[in-house]
Amino acid sequence: MNKVLEEMKAVQGVSGVLIMDLRTLVTYQLLPAHLEKDRFRDLAMNLVEICQRAKKPVRIDLRFDNGVVFFTRVNKIVILIYGRPSLNLPLLKLVIRSSIRTIERKLDTKDRKSEEKSEKDKSTPPDQTYIQTLIKALNQLTKEYSKSTSRYLLTQNLRLAKEKLLLEFPFLTNFYVDNQGIIFLVKDEINLEREKVVLSFSRWASLLTELSQEVSPDIADLNIKELTKELSDELEEMGFYQLYENKKTEKSLLGF
Repeated sequence: MNKVLEEMKAVQGVSGVLIMDLRTLVTYQLLPAHLEKDRFRDLAMNLVEICQRAKKPVRIDLRFDNGVVFFTRVNKIVILIYGRPSLNLPLLKLVIRSSIRTIERKLDTKDRKSEEKSEKDKSTPPDQTYIQTLIKALNQLTKEYSKSTSRYLLTQNLRLAKEKLLLEFPFLTNFYVDNQGIIFLVKDEINLEREKVVLSFSRWASLLTELSQEVSPDIADLNIKELTKELSDELEEMGFYQLYENKKTEKSLLGF
């Protein structure tokens, strides 16, 4: 992918390049120091949301006093180019057109490898089963909440909630949130105290709900037991729901 980014960056007037896989929201970028990666990615996500209902390829050109932004979405690929006013747009379009198949092929290969790794990692030690249940529960919440808000915002909220809990539950560093907002266990075998893990995940779920409600208030009406009903027996046995409700009650009594 670096070669593709460098070919686009080599076009006269191009300052920064970002390529996004809409299936996973993973981004690849080649940016100068003065461009903040997160802000550039946020711009791409905003443009994606603007044109998400269009089924055909979409192109948007934005012009500013100090530069231009070229945005295009083809199939499941987004390309965002930031350039100087001297940007050679006809040449850039030719380079992008010739790169689309290469990008799709590289992303498809990456997806296949990811699926193969997922299949390989499916065997979980018996004593770690409860951890996988908790991960599935939180991933299920994220999936359901994404129907009311964007997957990108949920990913950020999931990471922010985890960061807030790290001081109290430092072992949460063993859990990784990818760019699609999906939680994974980094190590296959870790020695954790079950009660603390269940408590940490109930707090994680509670914080995710609070942060998500700030953007989509209707999430407050959703029932966590209903959203995770496929796992309800295991979660009930662990005491997960009770801990989750206890935190909600505590917050209500305190008034914040």
